[in-house]
Amino acid sequence: MAEENINKKTGAERQAEVLVAALERANKNGGTLLNAWQKAMPQFYDKTLRITPVNALIMAMHSDNGEFKTNSYTMFNETHDRSEAVKKGQKGVPFVWQNLNQYVNKDNAEDKISRAEYNSLADAEKAKYKVNPREDVYTVFNIDQTTMSHVHKEEYAKQVEQFGPNRPTDEKLLRMDVNKFIQSMKDNLVPIRKDATGIAHYDSKKDTLHIPAQKDFPSYADYVQEVTRQIVHATGVPQRLGREGHSIDGVKTPSEVQQHMEMLVKELASAHRMLELGMTAKMRPQTVEQLPNIISELKADPTMAQKVLHDVNRTVGMIKKAENGEKIKLIEKPSEKRQQAWASQFPIDKVPSTFTQISMLKDDEGKWTLAAKPENAHTFAVHPNREDVSLYFDMMKNDHDETHVNEFKTQFAQKYYSVVAANPEKEANIFRSNASQDALDLISKVNAFKTKDNKILLVATIGDEKQKSVQINQSQWQRMWLADDKQDYKTHLAAILYSDVLAGKLEEMKRSISPDVEGTQLHEENEHREYHEEEKQQQQQMSNVPPIIKQYNDLKQKHPDALLLFRCGDFYETYKEDAVKASNILGITLTKHSKRMDEEGKPLKMAGFPYHALDTYLPKLIRAGERVAICDQLESPRQKTSQQEENKPEAKQEVKEVVSAQKEERHGMHR
Repeated sequence: MAEENINKKTGAERQAEVLVAALERANKNGGTLLNAWQKAMPQFYDKTLRITPVNALIMAMHSDNGEFKTNSYTMFNETHDRSEAVKKGQKGVPFVWQNLNQYVNKDNAEDKISRAEYNSLADAEKAKYKVNPREDVYTVFNIDQTTMSHVHKEEYAKQVEQFGPNRPTDEKLLRMDVNKFIQSMKDNLVPIRKDATGIAHYDSKKDTLHIPAQKDFPSYADYVQEVTRQIVHATGVPQRLGREGHSIDGVKTPSEVQQHMEMLVKELASAHRMLELGMTAKMRPQTVEQLPNIISELKADPTMAQKVLHDVNRTVGMIKKAENGEKIKLIEKPSEKRQQAWASQFPIDKVPSTFTQISMLKDDEGKWTLAAKPENAHTFAVHPNREDVSLYFDMMKNDHDETHVNEFKTQFAQKYYSVVAANPEKEANIFRSNASQDALDLISKVNAFKTKDNKILLVATIGDEKQKSVQINQSQWQRMWLADDKQDYKTHLAAILYSDVLAGKLEEMKRSISPDVEGTQLHEENEHREYHEEEKQQQQQMSNVPPIIKQYNDLKQKHPDALLLFRCGDFYETYKEDAVKASNILGITLTKHSKRMDEEGKPLKMAGFPYHALDTYLPKLIRAGERVAICDQLESPRQKTSQQEENKPEAKQEVKEVVSAQKEERHGMHR
């Protein structure tokens, strides 16, 4: 097949044009829609190729519109192979080839899986996906549009004789085929009963078709097509295909456009059956009356034709399954009591009205988790209760009204948004790990991707070393597209998957840091420890509760909400509860003085860092939400004599400045 590159319209748009032309022709000739010449089913010349119902209809309409003698078609390049050519000025017909080997997540277009992966999923997981057909559009030509009739006269004549309007037909075999078809529908799709009223109709309460006797129809063809229309009607109810033109439980009334779409589905799907039988397809008088409106709607909205043709493929597909012996069971709907109990919870005040993403997935423990992103807000995750999870998947699987499903999903997200808002502790952590910041900082690059065989892999660079790729599951992949910050999520996912590597790297770094390298944390801790060893000897004669703690207590009373940093020689010291905070926030060593005691008689808790590292550690304290009071000495202890050390063991301190994230207070500096 050769693609037509000149015409930039999509295959769906071009098929819509062929459909509109056929309807306009039917509107002029009293409702004859298709195959007035009773030609054979569309086929490819000298090639066996499966033709979908819609492609067959469009090819037959194109043939009728062009008044061609057969429904035999060929591909552009093959005419050259046969030393033929497409006649000048001929317009081919679009043939849409669909690849149905891919499925896409209904909530996330980026989440795609293969048919094999889809088939391996549980039913609850399958409900989250739908077929994602890849469409390739080609242009094909009727053999009457080529020079076959001149170049290969005998072969052309054979095609017309075998597939054209005057081919021999067997009325008895035709009726046997029709009876066999009706019986297979009775056995596998919907009960069919004879009706004495003379009006063919479908009883929705009993799920039964009522069809008058053949003699009540103007012709045998009218009887066959009306039976097929009613079978098509039965496929569209909510418990089967749930087409938009049907009311939902008698509550939702279809719009006029939806009613017109359902009319077209019935006419086109039944016309396909007539085409298979080599019979002429006509439209109901009620449909003919609406044709001007239908044609106007199709021209105004090209997507309307696409939806109708999609439903025709689905409908004929279901009928074919029943014809081949497959039992088509009615879909069980969620119980009315559960639905009513659910609906009674709404509306809920003060919840978002719109969500850009709503998805149900499993967390790392295999627990079902709702992840939803309100418009202009961050994504939240929560574990719904079992009953709600069950209802959610019932709706996804059994309700075929997309508008209804979207409304339900929004309400579902609203309910659990209110749950999390009232109980923040119920929010599930599915986007972050428990890794330390030091571990996360080691991860410099992360990439997640799908391979040709549909495996999902993640690979990270830790330090300067690229790690071996690790396979991740579908849920972890899906979370990446739901996370507010995809890169942050991938980094945390890498921290989980490469936790052993990170632990080894951190330990290696800790061991490799030399005490003699100035500026490292280990060097600062050693320097701090050496300073206090010297200080121990100088303070042996001091009392158990040193004056500096008295100063600390005095200043703490003035600044009770501040963390106090005391300048002691070449270090800034913290004491007591401030020392515990500083140790946790800054990652510095918490020590207990062997000689000094606090006012409770317990060893004094201390933590400190070199004074020249203030610019490094102060911002960390501020970012942690602390309000910091920096205390300086009124005199430098380094300028004292040993005699002065004995008489005045502690230099007096005073607050130099108070710093916080919200404001900065300046005081006079004393030295």
